Amino acid sequence: MMTGGVMLALLSKPTRPVVDWDRLSRRIMDQSAQACWVVDRELVTVGVNPALCALLGYRAGELVGSHLLAYVAEDSRSVLERQAAIRDLTPHRSYDVTLIRSDGTRLRAIFNDSRLDGDPDPDGRPAPGFCIFVTDITRRSEEEMQRALRVDQLADAVARMNRCLGQICQELKDPLSAILGATQMISSDVASPDPAGASPAPGTAHLGAYAALCSDAGRQMMRTIENLSLWSRLQLNQVPMDLRVYELGGLLQDVLEELEPRARSRDILIVNRIVATPVLGDLSALNTVLKHLIENAVRFSPSGSIVMLSAALADGRVTVRVQDNGLGIPEERQPHLFRIDPHHAAPGADGEVGSGLGLLICKALVERMGGGIRVLSKPGGGTAVTVALTSGGNG
Repeated sequence: MMTGGVMLALLSKPTRPVVDWDRLSRRIMDQSAQACWVVDRELVTVGVNPALCALLGYRAGELVGSHLLAYVAEDSRSVLERQAAIRDLTPHRSYDVTLIRSDGTRLRAIFNDSRLDGDPDPDGRPAPGFCIFVTDITRRSEEEMQRALRVDQLADAVARMNRCLGQICQELKDPLSAILGATQMISSDVASPDPAGASPAPGTAHLGAYAALCSDAGRQMMRTIENLSLWSRLQLNQVPMDLRVYELGGLLQDVLEELEPRARSRDILIVNRIVATPVLGDLSALNTVLKHLIENAVRFSPSGSIVMLSAALADGRVTVRVQDNGLGIPEERQPHLFRIDPHHAAPGADGEVGSGLGLLICKALVERMGGGIRVLSKPGGGTAVTVALTSGGNG
């Protein structure tokens, strides 16, 4: 039977040595690879480690007893003072400052700042106020500045290129308009009978056909120039949007009057099932989008086929659908539809190759009107382009 003294001896814990926490923390700080700066509540340095001395280029004796702001760049002093002012509200903070090394160079750093609470030391001096771990981010900041500079330079180059492109397009339109006018006059003269009944001059029998070919090529070139001009203005944010409610059926009538002659020449029937359908959009943008989509559908439809126009209303959105019965778009080309990638441009049913800007322009305009655009296509099964716009109705 055990006595009570033995039981107490068995249950008692071994005596632990007293730990000098101040000495231990100083040892950890001195051996740490992370630069460490300890300041009192007046921001006067009371302790530093070798890593901080190496970072700033000062000896410990030069730093201890000096004010922290003496090593902070002028443009960062307000940041440090503001952080010190809120020390009692947020005991742990992280912020960027710029320091000045002993050789006068600037050092961009992150201060991970923690408030220290403790009793005064035996001599009655107050305990340190802050322990700051310093991380050098100078190289990262310089890389970020260089990256931002390159982005700005690239944006400036693109803007200058787009301005130049817009100016070139404008300069090309005037002489091309004159050429188109001349070919139209030639076609009219050839088609008109001579009032005197004289026989056509030799060599003029095919003049009308040649003039028609020149006119078709000129119109295609004019369309490309207009697309380039609009695209450059879109990139420069120079296309204003005046969003109002328009009746889609009425807008389509004007577009179809312009496009139906070409559709008839290729024996393509455009069936419009869109009637009273109010949408919120910009008048010029709506006309441009509708014209591009229907023109593309006609271009890629085989002779004798149908292009179907329809619209559906759901959840306050109007979805406009332009469906053709063409050969469809190969799967490998579909990811490139909304990119400037001429390598993947495909010729239409009549061999005409577009610039590839049509869908890009439609996407930019539709998104600026708060909508979205999708292309659904299956090789051999035709293509459907859907445009979702905000409904202009009350329901």
